[in-house]
Amino acid sequence: MLFLSCKNNNGKSDHALTVHIKYDTPVNGYMVTGEFYPFDAQSETGQVELHFKAPSGGQSFIYSNVGKTENGNPETPAKFTGLNLCEYISTDENTLFHDGDTLVFHYNTEAGILENSSLYYYAEFQFFDVDFDGEDEFLVNDYYRGKGGNNYEVYEITPEGLNKKSFEPFDRITSSTDFDAKRRVITDVLRDGVFNTDYTEYEIAPDGNSARVIGHREERNNY
Repeated sequence: MLFLSCKNNNGKSDHALTVHIKYDTPVNGYMVTGEFYPFDAQSETGQVELHFKAPSGGQSFIYSNVGKTENGNPETPAKFTGLNLCEYISTDENTLFHDGDTLVFHYNTEAGILENSSLYYYAEFQFFDVDFDGEDEFLVNDYYRGKGGNNYEVYEITPEGLNKKSFEPFDRITSSTDFDAKRRVITDVLRDGVFNTDYTEYEIAPDGNSARVIGHREERNNY
């Protein structure tokens, strides 16, 4: 897999540019289309609204971060990016987004650099039962590509739309997170630079709506 550098422009989304996107195959049974609003004409980072159309009788829903901010900071807009956008804008240094462009995305399920991860490294989103309740949640990948991989926002899919799970450990899911469905345990793995790694185990309640810490250990490597 070719590694592509992304600019991660932190500016405000330019809604004068609307880029239509669609996936070339259904994802988890959903037909996925949407609109991407790049921060500028050469930025693979911006804001997005994705439409998930379920088969007949299924639960359709919309994911959108348009107009939202990160951590409540009005100066930091919520961002969306991914490998598909990076590949497109990095094809040529003169590549530009144009208003009304249509991009066809491929849904990439590769594990990436963390081969043992339960979560897709390159996919912009995925469906995965993170709380062991028998129902898949909707995860959005920030494509951070740090030492621990990427970070994932977790949402429950409800008849009223998406409901974000914003409590521990669901607010700290990464590519390195370990899921033990048999024990109903999530292990948060926090890497502090090169030398230190913290592991925190959370036991998830049967309804998936609460969790408690049941273990913690630290690894300190003094090279």
